[in-house]
Amino acid sequence: MFDKLLTCGVVSAALRGEYLIARSIIRHKQPEWTENKTRLFAVRVVSFTHALVSALGCIFSLLTDVNYVREPYDYHKANAEYVFLFSMGYFIYDLLDMWIHGELESSKEYLVHHSLVITAFSIILFSGRLFGLAMIALLVEVQTVFLHLRTMVRLVYGSKHMPASIDVLINANMICLFLFRHLPVCYLLFYLLAQDVKVPILLKMFLVGGLTFLEYHNTHLTIAMAKSDGFFGHERQALDEDSCDPLGSLKKEEEQKTTEKKSERSTRTAKKID
Repeated sequence: MFDKLLTCGVVSAALRGEYLIARSIIRHKQPEWTENKTRLFAVRVVSFTHALVSALGCIFSLLTDVNYVREPYDYHKANAEYVFLFSMGYFIYDLLDMWIHGELESSKEYLVHHSLVITAFSIILFSGRLFGLAMIALLVEVQTVFLHLRTMVRLVYGSKHMPASIDVLINANMICLFLFRHLPVCYLLFYLLAQDVKVPILLKMFLVGGLTFLEYHNTHLTIAMAKSDGFFGHERQALDEDSCDPLGSLKKEEEQKTTEKKSERSTRTAKKID
């Protein structure tokens, strides 16, 4: 118990250190960037690190031991716990980071998402069950690697013309969105609702509810990226620091309302001129 808490604490502290270092480097390299843009890029650097480490750990575990898929409820392996502890450390860090910067009020979807993940992983670690289901769910981090790379690239280029090679990243991000977000969640929902006979009913209800919320989150993300990146009939948009991240702006709720009011005024003025 103490070892697990210590591991989460060490991970959270290390990621906080990475954030501060990234922010310092960005300020030095891009002094013309706004505070909001600098923070957003630094936040995504840390998120990218979490996604990359978690994705590699998850893929390695699944490829070297197929029992996670064969026995998703019963199978347990001690070294896989470190993958979950690393992710829990990140989500704890991210919640604290948003609280420190006063962003929790404008990040309710993040709050629900992180709380569900921390609760689910805690149940898995303390019960020694559901490791296979969690490993399959963690495949989402494969797509998240591309998601954060895409956001950082669009932050750097802004409304400028991007090289053709960036299209490869943007297309890979959308393809992986379906392969590693929608597909695993839908499979897990099918498994729990149609195939499983071992998961206790109350735990099953919690898992189904959590996975349903995650699929809602994935759908919201898909729609946002389709509109901004030019998929399914939409034209690719020139994005600024407030709109380039499909996960949402990091601005506080009051700042977002002010920005929206300014946007509405600009629209009204433009209509009057027309």
